[in-house]
Amino acid sequence: MFDLFRQVLILATLVLLVVVYFSKSNARRRSLPPGPKPLPIIGNVLEIPTERSWIKYAEWGRLYGDVIHVKAIGQSLIILNSAKAIFDLLERKGGIYADRPQVVMAGDLVGWNNSPFLGHSGPRHKEYRRLFTEVLSARKVEEWRPLQQAKVIQLAAQLMKSPDAFRAHIKSHVGNLIFEISHGHLVKDDSDALLTIAQQVDHDFAEMVVPGAFLVDVFPILRHLPSWTGASFKRKAKQYRETLTAALEWPYQQVKDQIAAGTALPSFTTSLIERKENATEEDEFNFKWASLGFVLAGSDTSYGSLTSFVLAMSLHPEVQRKAQAEIDSVVGASRLPTFLDRPDMPYVEGLVREVYRWNPVGPIASPHRLTTEADDVYRDWTIPKGSVVIANSWGVMHDPEVYPDPFEFNPDRYILGKTNDGIRVWSDPLGPDQIINPDPRKFAFGYGRRICPGQLLADDTVYMGIVTMLALFDIGPLTSGKPPQYTPNVISHPEHFACSMKPRSHQAQDLVMGH
Repeated sequence: MFDLFRQVLILATLVLLVVVYFSKSNARRRSLPPGPKPLPIIGNVLEIPTERSWIKYAEWGRLYGDVIHVKAIGQSLIILNSAKAIFDLLERKGGIYADRPQVVMAGDLVGWNNSPFLGHSGPRHKEYRRLFTEVLSARKVEEWRPLQQAKVIQLAAQLMKSPDAFRAHIKSHVGNLIFEISHGHLVKDDSDALLTIAQQVDHDFAEMVVPGAFLVDVFPILRHLPSWTGASFKRKAKQYRETLTAALEWPYQQVKDQIAAGTALPSFTTSLIERKENATEEDEFNFKWASLGFVLAGSDTSYGSLTSFVLAMSLHPEVQRKAQAEIDSVVGASRLPTFLDRPDMPYVEGLVREVYRWNPVGPIASPHRLTTEADDVYRDWTIPKGSVVIANSWGVMHDPEVYPDPFEFNPDRYILGKTNDGIRVWSDPLGPDQIINPDPRKFAFGYGRRICPGQLLADDTVYMGIVTMLALFDIGPLTSGKPPQYTPNVISHPEHFACSMKPRSHQAQDLVMGH
C-alpha cells in the first residue's frame, strides 16, 4: 500500500512539473514580441533577408509593430523599428546591450573579434573607447579643422580638372584625409600602398558580414572541419586573415619607424605610441586595432555621405540653388566657407542632416547582444537572454510619423523658425524622443556604448565637403539615365551614376587655384 502511494505521489509530482514547465514555456512564448510565425527547428531563417534587410524589417514593422521577434535556428533576433524602442533598450539599458553577437567567419576565423567593431564588451572594448575619447573629443576634433579645410581645396582642384571622376576623387580625398589624421601618412595618389591595403581590408570586411554569405555563420560547428576537406570558407578565411594582419602591422610599424627617426607627423597613432613609452604587447595590440579602426570607420561614413550628396543635388536642383544662395549671402564670393560659417547657414545645416537621413550609409546599425543571465523585460514582452538586437535606423528615418514625406529630400523639415529674441528653433529640442524630424545624426552613428567615437570628425568631413562643393560647383542632372540603386549591404552608398559638375564662375576657379 505504501509503495503504491509513493508511486502515485511520484507520478503526480512529475505531472505537476511537466505542467509547470510547459505553462512557463507557453507563457514565455506568449510574452515574446510579435513577429512572423517560425517554422520548426529553423525558425524564420528562410524569411530573413540577405540584402536590403532594412526594407523587409520596416515592412514587418508595419505588420507587427516597432519591436519584432524572429527566430533563426535557435537564436532570437529582436528588431527595433522606432526611435523610442531603440533608445529605451540600447541607450537607457546600454550596459546590458553593449555586447556584440558571435560572428564565426569574420570574428573567430579571421580575427575581427579583436576589433573595436566586432569585439565583445569587456576590458579591451573599454580600452578602445578610452583611446578614441582621448583623441576624438570635441576639442581635439577642432584641432584638425585647418587640415580639413586644406584637404577639401585639394579635392576641389581635382574636381575641376576631371569632374567625371568625382567618385574616385571623393574616395581619394576621404582616404587621404583619414590616413593623415590617423597615421600622419601623406597619400600621394590612388596607387598608394597603405591606402590600397586599407581599401582591400574594408572590401573584405564588407564581404564577410553579409548575412548568409558563409554557411559557417549559420552552422558554427562547420568551423571544426579540417582544411583537407576542401571547405572553401577555410581558404577564404586564410586570405582575409593575411590581408588583415598586413593592414594592422604595416602602417603601425611605419609610424614607429618615423618616430624613431624623428620624422613622424602629428597623428592619432603617433599620440598613442608617444603617450606610453614602455608599452606592453597588449598595449601595442590595442594601438594597432584602434588605428586601423579609425581608418575604416571614418572612410565609410564620409565617402558614402558625400556621394549621396552629389546624387541628391543632381536630382534636386532647387535645393542646390537655395543652399548656394545662403552660402553666397553669408560667405560672399571672395573666400571659401569655413567651419565658423556653419551656425549662420541653417539651410545648409538642414541639407547636411537630410543627406544623413535620405539614404543612410549605415541603414542597419551593427547588432547588439543582450548579456544578462536572465531574460530582460520591455513593455509587456520578454527579451530572451542572448538575443541579438538589431536597430533599423533606415526604418526610423523613413517612418512618415517621424519624418513626414520621408522619401522627399527636404532640408527645410528641420527648421521651425525663429523665436522673438532671434534664436533659431531647430526641430529637435527634446532630444531622441522628439517625435517629428529629430536630428538624423542620432540614428546615423550607432547607439549606446557602441556609438561611433569618431562621429564628430566624420561630421566635420561631410559638412566641409558639402559646403565647399556647393560654393564652387553647379552639379547638373543625371546623365546616366534613371537614378541608381544603393548598394544592398550593411554599408550602403549609391551605385554608379554620372552627372555634370562645373565651376560656378571664374572667381570660383581662382579661389581654388590661388591656394
